[in-house]
Amino acid sequence: MPRFFPWLAWALIAPAVAAQTLDSAPPVHKAARLFRSREPLSVWLQADFKQVFRDRDSMSTKRYPATLKFLGEAGDTVAFDVQLGTRGHLRLRQCDFVPLKVYFDKEKTKGTVFGGEGSLKLTPHCTKSERDAQDLYVEYAIYEMYNTLTPISLKTRLANITWLDPANPKFTITRPAFWTQDEDDLAKELRGKVLMQQGGNASEMDPRQMALTDVFQYMIANTDFSLSYLHNYRIFQTDTATAWYPMAYDFDWSGLVDAPYAKPAEVLRMGPNARVTDRLYRGGCHPPEVLAQAVAPFKTKKDTLYGVLRSIKELTPSRLKEATGFLDEFYKELDNPGTYTKVFRRTCP
Repeated sequence: MPRFFPWLAWALIAPAVAAQTLDSAPPVHKAARLFRSREPLSVWLQADFKQVFRDRDSMSTKRYPATLKFLGEAGDTVAFDVQLGTRGHLRLRQCDFVPLKVYFDKEKTKGTVFGGEGSLKLTPHCTKSERDAQDLYVEYAIYEMYNTLTPISLKTRLANITWLDPANPKFTITRPAFWTQDEDDLAKELRGKVLMQQGGNASEMDPRQMALTDVFQYMIANTDFSLSYLHNYRIFQTDTATAWYPMAYDFDWSGLVDAPYAKPAEVLRMGPNARVTDRLYRGGCHPPEVLAQAVAPFKTKKDTLYGVLRSIKELTPSRLKEATGFLDEFYKELDNPGTYTKVFRRTCP
């Protein structure tokens, strides 16, 4: 990616530009209808799942017929045909219920909550265990927390999916899942586009957004990402600013989720007792004033961030306590000047 201005000079002006163009300016495009509500959506999904879940090739482009049925806004039942494709990497190989891409016929979805959607990612539970269902609620909550901190974040919609396979009545089960907003739809909200060119680095990003995302990744103890390889990252370029804006996604390997299949980053695995719940700051060096601006919303919106978890009624008291306790550890570090400097300034010369 080409360089714009020297990083330190740009760091002084970009936060103000970002605030004017993204935080305060009204969007010219509303999020798709599905993502304008936070109420869980009741969905029935019927397919030959034995065939679908057999497709574990991460490069597969196969699609499988399915029927999607859901409760409409008027309380009526709406159904139409869709197509399913498998996606992902580790979850695709290890989970019983694999991540899916659901393809819609726009003519059939007109006037429904799925109206205008061409395809959407659907993230289901991994196995039938109750712990996996609880982990999925926490993963969904992470997206909601990110939404609270920055508009440059994908929206999600929780759903209760009843899985049906006509050839196997015993397969039927109802578990949580969530839909994820299309990246191009978010780009329209941001008045820009998604950049898919690899090779970018943190110094080319909007400093405040980069710092905020670095702190967020540390808060949830996520180490499974790479900005330069666009691994669990997307970069947006807007029409109203010269900066590029990084956005993180896919948080199932975070310590806050603590999925049974997740492993810590290679640098963490060098320790004798390394766990995915061990926090490691993988961000860059940010000037003190930029870091302070990035950290500020974590403090002012602390109650709201905790409230995201508490608002999920299906979270068990023990899982809620575990998740909030994990956040407590982060805030203890944030409130300790010595630890704060040690963690977030250790990468600086």
